[in-house]
Amino acid sequence: MDLGTSMLLRRITKHIKDQNWFAVVLDFIIVVLGIWFALIAGQWVDSRQDRAALRDAERDINGEIQSTYYFAYERLSVVPCRANRYRDLGVMLLKGSDEWPGTSSPYGAGLQTKYRVFPLVLRSPLRPWDYSVWDTELSKGTLSIMNAEKRQLLSDYYLTVKDAARLQADLQLAEARLQALAAPLQLTGADRLRYYDRLMEADAISAALELTVEQLIEMIETNHLVTFSDDDLPLWREFLEERNLRRGEIYGDCSSVVSLPLLERSLGSDE
Repeated sequence: MDLGTSMLLRRITKHIKDQNWFAVVLDFIIVVLGIWFALIAGQWVDSRQDRAALRDAERDINGEIQSTYYFAYERLSVVPCRANRYRDLGVMLLKGSDEWPGTSSPYGAGLQTKYRVFPLVLRSPLRPWDYSVWDTELSKGTLSIMNAEKRQLLSDYYLTVKDAARLQADLQLAEARLQALAAPLQLTGADRLRYYDRLMEADAISAALELTVEQLIEMIETNHLVTFSDDDLPLWREFLEERNLRRGEIYGDCSSVVSLPLLERSLGSDE
């Protein structure tokens, strides 16, 4: 008990003994007002901290969506090449010969990493469809004071992000089941049909993933879920230049320049 509280209690006790009821009532009002002001001050501090935490969370979520926005357009940029590669493999598998010549990587030589042992038959961009910031801040309750409409839009968006992550994992496994086709093999008709079925499975998953990333792009652009600040612009310009150059080295003829409409508008307005 602090000194002020102790003195107030002694004063109230004295007033009661003296039967000075007006002073007792006045002291009671002072106590109630003190408690009320303390609660208001505490709530104001808590509210200020909550708003600061929300601003930090929204900044991190924006960064997460920026990355997903790029990955979505990157995925769509390889669709024509991916479709042609699947089609060529399908035609080869349906030929009647038992001799399978093997396939080279569709994106040029030198693609094997130091961790990969067997060559690739197909190559898909393997990207982190990230939702960790959203899930973390949601579980902490940081987003409880976010505008309800915005929170619902983001909730729908992140459900779609999780769909993309699941489909990418499924596609990675489906394409891994085709890796034996990179080597010369003896394939019976049944073997060819089995691999053809696996190719159709990979094609169906790819199509579902590509449709999902189209939905992500539409959500982001239609609902303005992402922004690019003045500080972001030079970093993103440099990132796109570097990535587009590297994509050309990795994907060869399948490479195409990836651009982000929302970023291009920001860059245009900055010039």
